[in-house]
Amino acid sequence: MTTVTASASNEHHPTAWYAELRPREKTTFWACVGGWILDAMDAQIFSFAIPAIIAAFAISNAEAGLIGTATLLTSAFGGWFAGALSDRFGRVRTLQITIAWFAVFTFLCGFAQTYTQLFIFRALMGFGFGGEWAAAAVLIGEVIRAEHRGKAVGAMQSGWAVGWGIAALLATLFFTVMPQDLAWRVLF
Repeated sequence: MTTVTASASNEHHPTAWYAELRPREKTTFWACVGGWILDAMDAQIFSFAIPAIIAAFAISNAEAGLIGTATLLTSAFGGWFAGALSDRFGRVRTLQITIAWFAVFTFLCGFAQTYTQLFIFRALMGFGFGGEWAAAAVLIGEVIRAEHRGKAVGAMQSGWAVGWGIAALLATLFFTVMPQDLAWRVLF
């Protein structure tokens, strides 16, 4: 019978790599994961709110879809801009700015009084949304050591599913306890 020491058995544990990260690597990891979680929450909150937004502004499905399209198009530009800003001002600063940017414009969506206002807020939010993806992906790749980089990026990507789940729970809760016309605003 062979005995395995505790340290040898932990070597193959799927999360053992995290314990080996240095403090700066852990901080970077959680900042990037948090950004991805918030991105997913934002994207999914919008999808859960679409029926209420259609009713609130008396718009068509196509007009609601146009908001989503504008958000995704501006996110492409946000990624390009954030890449350039990251090279000029640093990835950490760019990540902070992009997260703050999309958080502010997401928050403002809850106060939109017209379709046009919501369209503009979501389009502006897209710049930060896409910028966060670009800044976080590069930052985690630069800070995390090569032997743990793939695991860290994989774990960061799983933040999308966590954010989606949080959005689903919040939407379920808010649409259960609040009137529809208030619930979608509180979600944002």
